[in-house]
Amino acid sequence: MKVEREPPGQVVQRVLARRDAFTAARDLSVNILMDRPATADEGSYRRERSLFIQYVNPEILACYGKDVTRGDVGQILTQALRATRLAVLLTDAYLIFPSSYMFELPWFDVFLAGIEPLIHEGLIRHTSRTPELTAYQDTKVREYRRDERNPYSTSHRVHIEPDLAWYPHFGKPTSAGIADQWSAALAPEGGLSGVVHAVARAWHRPYERVARIMAKSPERLEGQAFVKRFVERTLPGPVPDDADSLLGLFLSAAYLRSYVRDLDTAILTDLPIGRLSCELDDSMEDMKGRVLSSRRLDLALHWLRVDHFVHRGASWKELVLLRSSAEFGMITSLLYGSGSANAFRLAIIGASRSRHFGPAVTCGDALSNVAVVADQLARMPG
Repeated sequence: MKVEREPPGQVVQRVLARRDAFTAARDLSVNILMDRPATADEGSYRRERSLFIQYVNPEILACYGKDVTRGDVGQILTQALRATRLAVLLTDAYLIFPSSYMFELPWFDVFLAGIEPLIHEGLIRHTSRTPELTAYQDTKVREYRRDERNPYSTSHRVHIEPDLAWYPHFGKPTSAGIADQWSAALAPEGGLSGVVHAVARAWHRPYERVARIMAKSPERLEGQAFVKRFVERTLPGPVPDDADSLLGLFLSAAYLRSYVRDLDTAILTDLPIGRLSCELDDSMEDMKGRVLSSRRLDLALHWLRVDHFVHRGASWKELVLLRSSAEFGMITSLLYGSGSANAFRLAIIGASRSRHFGPAVTCGDALSNVAVVADQLARMPG
């Protein structure tokens, strides 16, 4: 589709006859892909997969030295809104966050207010095991019962936008999923081996003895949330500093992996505030196509000459319009799928010769640039 430059507030579309065949073939290909159920071994980026908002999670941010209740709040909120502009471009579905954010983040209502148009369009969802926030809160009160400042205190009332949809969290409870990963990771070559070795040195005990002690932590939690401060209280001695951060990273990675697998989502990582992936990456078998770099998208937007528009000028409605174009989906599938990065570079070089390719000021400009590059890609052999 060719999108011409337009006066502010207008979008003029013109499909060129020479591209009708390409447009029809591309749309057919996209429709087949969208209608095809994913196979068990399919490990690639899929735009129909939702994105999980992990970049404001308090435990994950703590792993990267950020405190969601103190001096880092302004930076976290700014980066979260910026990240959401990218996240919404990387899915044809919606963005999901755990219902816990509405209780654990004092400023989360400000974030929701900043993305209110997406909420009204049904593109933001919160997830938990029950749609009833009162019942959810009662459950979490018990899980955080030994917290000095329980964020789920019954005196805490949450205002929820009427258009904010709920998404069911099926599968095992998150704590059970983390417990399974915890047990497997205590093996000598497991993900907790570094923690066990450090604790064994600090406590002057053999590795096997420390591993057996730590294996009882899930049971000793007695239904409390599986977070670092509670886990540490189940141990007979302090965790040394060189293991403390590793413990937090493991628990956050286990939490993140549980949500990503249960909800079949992807995550946006490699953000200016920190990678925020907890060492999960695309090389892991169960993470293939799910760990999406914001830097890669930002670079592509820069080459497409739409980066300033995306981050500074576009409304949420315009971002949804941009992501909904088949051409933009084609480009992101190339960037995060098995396509050639060189093909995209060559398409950018070819597009730069077009009079329709320039710095995007309006949504029509952005759509035009994307269409020109997609046209270049469609012309490439093979």
